[in-house]
Amino acid sequence: MPRRRPLRLALLGFGSVGRRFARNLLGSYGRILRGLGVEPRITGIATARHGSAASPQGLPLRRALALVSTGRPLDSLDRVGPFRSAADFVRRVPADVVFELTPLDPQGGEPAIAHVRLALRRGLHVITANKGPVAFALAELQALARRRRVRFLHEGAVMDGTPVFNLAARCLPGIRVLAFRGALNSTTTRILTRMEEGESAEAALQEAQAAGVAEADPGNDLEGWDAAVKGCAIANALMGARLVPSQVRRTGIRGITLEQVRSALADGHRFRLVVRGERSGRAVGVTVAPERIPVGDLLVTPGCDGVIVLNTDLMGEIGIWEGVGGVDQTAYALLSDLVAIVERP
Repeated sequence: MPRRRPLRLALLGFGSVGRRFARNLLGSYGRILRGLGVEPRITGIATARHGSAASPQGLPLRRALALVSTGRPLDSLDRVGPFRSAADFVRRVPADVVFELTPLDPQGGEPAIAHVRLALRRGLHVITANKGPVAFALAELQALARRRRVRFLHEGAVMDGTPVFNLAARCLPGIRVLAFRGALNSTTTRILTRMEEGESAEAALQEAQAAGVAEADPGNDLEGWDAAVKGCAIANALMGARLVPSQVRRTGIRGITLEQVRSALADGHRFRLVVRGERSGRAVGVTVAPERIPVGDLLVTPGCDGVIVLNTDLMGEIGIWEGVGGVDQTAYALLSDLVAIVERP
């Protein structure tokens, strides 16, 4: 059997998605990658709360997971640091691929953009589940990746692991996306669905927070920032735009009342926070606003956490539907991007 080549992976951020990816790397993800001729090793982990650790030979992954799960620091595993900052980690960690998994800043996309830029300048491949770099700096980062002859991939940025960017890149050669529409914020979708059932907006939000769907501070969801960032990411990646979220005309759902939602449902419509992207000449515009959508439209499919409809020149409309998304799906997006790098470095 040919010897597998080592593949060194560094995780910048070790929250629920990073930990799920690491656990699966010990099982099914590892088997998939070894079947492609590589031996994956996590050689670095950097966290905001548990410190950082790196080792050229690979970290003891089960030990790292156990330390973090019990609130203990990772520093005892380190063979390279100490690291002064996340940027210092990116500069010095022994790796072939860096996963940028830090939280989203919907106002500016930092520090994730700086992390991605540093890694690409080092000649490392970068995979992110963070929408910020795609929404604020995609063209720059793609150009830098080409110059350094590495890849910058981001499938997990919009619909967890449901293929959107990879679908267009791998399966739709020559297609031009003319427009798109989507219901992409699961928090507002779940709140509006509960309101249809008679729940108040406040109670529906508390329920979403208790389920871990909504953040403790839900403003980015309710005010449409999350949808605006996703809309820019899609427009930039699939339509060649260079938009940032501040350019999106944005209205959230705070003004939608229980009476409006129930009245729309009685009239055969359901409210959704809809993000739209459209071409006008050479320009691309994105809007976010609550809309009344007819029952039966793909955007209001029951049991759906996310859906996007692409309007294309050669294939007409293409709908991409996601059931209940979450940590498993986003972790899989990291794997799918990693497989793309292994197959075509």
